[in-house]
Amino acid sequence: RTLEHFKNHISDQGTERLSQVDTIEFNHVYFAYPGTSTPVLTDINLFLKKERVALVGLNGSGKSTFIKLLLRMYDPDEGTILINGRDIREYSLVELRSNFSVYFQSMKNYCFTLKENFTIADDDQAEENVDKRILTALDLAQCEDILQKTRLRGRGLNTSITRLFDHEGIELSGGQYQKLSIARTFFRRHTALILDEPSSNLDPIAEDQIFQSLRCITKGKLTIFTTHRFSNVSLADRIIVFEKGKIVEDGSQRQLLAKKNRYYEMFNIQKEKYNSDEKS
Repeated sequence: RTLEHFKNHISDQGTERLSQVDTIEFNHVYFAYPGTSTPVLTDINLFLKKERVALVGLNGSGKSTFIKLLLRMYDPDEGTILINGRDIREYSLVELRSNFSVYFQSMKNYCFTLKENFTIADDDQAEENVDKRILTALDLAQCEDILQKTRLRGRGLNTSITRLFDHEGIELSGGQYQKLSIARTFFRRHTALILDEPSSNLDPIAEDQIFQSLRCITKGKLTIFTTHRFSNVSLADRIIVFEKGKIVEDGSQRQLLAKKNRYYEMFNIQKEKYNSDEKS
């Protein structure tokens, strides 16, 4: 069977154009994955504007599902999701998704050239200055170590990733593969950015440098990122705390720490762990 035989279970009948993402709104959204009866999201009500938003919570709390609904990988069982005040079903899937650049934890790289790994992410970009834009994205994602490997091969952006199709290709570490995926996310044109656990395999220095880059490139853009590392939450203007499919807290880090509720508890557990690791 070919991919053409697989049916899209999301109805794609929208006709509205979407030039940029200014606001996102969830109104009484409920959702359970097909074939299950256990709700993953329950009565989600949220309004987001052009701000940097961190989604935090334990594994299985609903953070990634929230993102999947926003991108219409699934439709909610109840409630509505609006972008710029319109139901997202009024936009075609191409219009909707072309406005987001997304990094998922399971993001894969391709056994093609380094350049092709970028152009495949946004194949309708004009060729003018494409190499320069790729190099800028690699720099923002702290990929100098990857570029150094390509220079040793003498082929630059035309160096193959892995040796699957080219014995002159380069092999990368898990952290380097993650940085390459992040660089591709930065390269893709977007009006809103989504990053799902963007630093899980990174060393502390690369992690800090990438979040410094994020601080610059996300200014004035609606940015959503999930993280388990609260050291990164300082990037966020706003923190949304998920627990068992519900939003239990919403505010700035200062506000949530002052309330001494769920976020305060999780923050201090992580803080105490770092302190105990340093002592040992």
